[in-house]
Amino acid sequence: MKTLAIISEFNPFHNGHKYLLDKSKEITKADLALTIMSGDFVQRGEPAIIDKFRRAQAAIYAGFDLVLEMPNFVSLQAANFFAKKNIELLNKIGVDFLCFGIENISAKDFKELINYILNHQENIEQNLKKYLKQGYSYTKSSYLSVGDILEDKKVLTSNNILAFEYIKAIKQLKADIKFVPIERVLSKNSDREINNETYASSTAIRKNLCRKNMQNLLPKASYYYLNNFYNTYMTYPKLNDFYNLLRYKLLIEKTEMTDILCFEDGMDNLFYKNIKTCNSFDEFVNKSTATRFTSSRIRRLSLNYLLENKKSFNQFDIDFVRVLCCKKSAMKFLASRPIKKVISKKDLKNLKDYEKIALESNIKASNLYNMNIGRPIDFDFTRKFILQ
Repeated sequence: MKTLAIISEFNPFHNGHKYLLDKSKEITKADLALTIMSGDFVQRGEPAIIDKFRRAQAAIYAGFDLVLEMPNFVSLQAANFFAKKNIELLNKIGVDFLCFGIENISAKDFKELINYILNHQENIEQNLKKYLKQGYSYTKSSYLSVGDILEDKKVLTSNNILAFEYIKAIKQLKADIKFVPIERVLSKNSDREINNETYASSTAIRKNLCRKNMQNLLPKASYYYLNNFYNTYMTYPKLNDFYNLLRYKLLIEKTEMTDILCFEDGMDNLFYKNIKTCNSFDEFVNKSTATRFTSSRIRRLSLNYLLENKKSFNQFDIDFVRVLCCKKSAMKFLASRPIKKVISKKDLKNLKDYEKIALESNIKASNLYNMNIGRPIDFDFTRKFILQ
């Protein structure tokens, strides 16, 4: 059985994601398609537009066979670690292909570019250290260090850099996973406005939720779940919803943050200084953003701080998968994999202590999300597991 994997957020699942999946199946001829998807909080350091279960079901209806939840402490990190830990997990599951989107370059040229970059990795690492010493963020330093060896800078989009991190992780782990780049169509990952009647970026869709004909941009099931979520909870979560909780932990509890993921020296003083005068999360992030600390870094640290995700979590050797949704036909595949499966609460007994901590972080994130939308606490293990 050949299997393909896509690392995702599906925030929300749109026609571009459907195109990526269909094209991946066409190229790989895979028998089974799975995705590791961010849970209720995503890599930008924001709550997902709708909950993980609805997004997982939308993915299944679109053609995936299996949706697994990404560990929360992985989804709230920068591209290099985000890629590394997800590739580790896919390697343990044992997949044949990793498929991902690219932009501003053809698949053929992208593969040649990757070989060129990998052959100049020593120079890139030296440049990376140089830019980090100059005070740039890791993300910006990566962009500049790779850019130093390229003539065409337009290929250095966040989407393509993440793709490069996937490939680098595959090479470092010597994983037996073939990578398959797929060219995006008619929209770019960074687009903030809708410029096409069929394809738009997730960002553009989230910014234009009130737009007429939104159903043209999403598969039918995804559009249904987007509306179903709002009709159920009468809200789409926003980062500002969690601002008073951050203020409480910083100003009242005065909880230490130096051991929290994404923390760097000086960020605690910056947070304490700005949170006293800012009236919203958006204002706080804007005021705290600088050359050294990107807005995404500020948001991710804030959420890791709320969720108490510690730097020590990076050492966890995760050997389990949390199943959000799957087709009946995928259960046989799951049973054949050596990695542990978590579907119900009874499966917790099979986890090591540190794996329970990682799973508890996901449950804590889900409960934080639940509190905001008015859904019962511990919904993860009280909801009925759905086989499609």
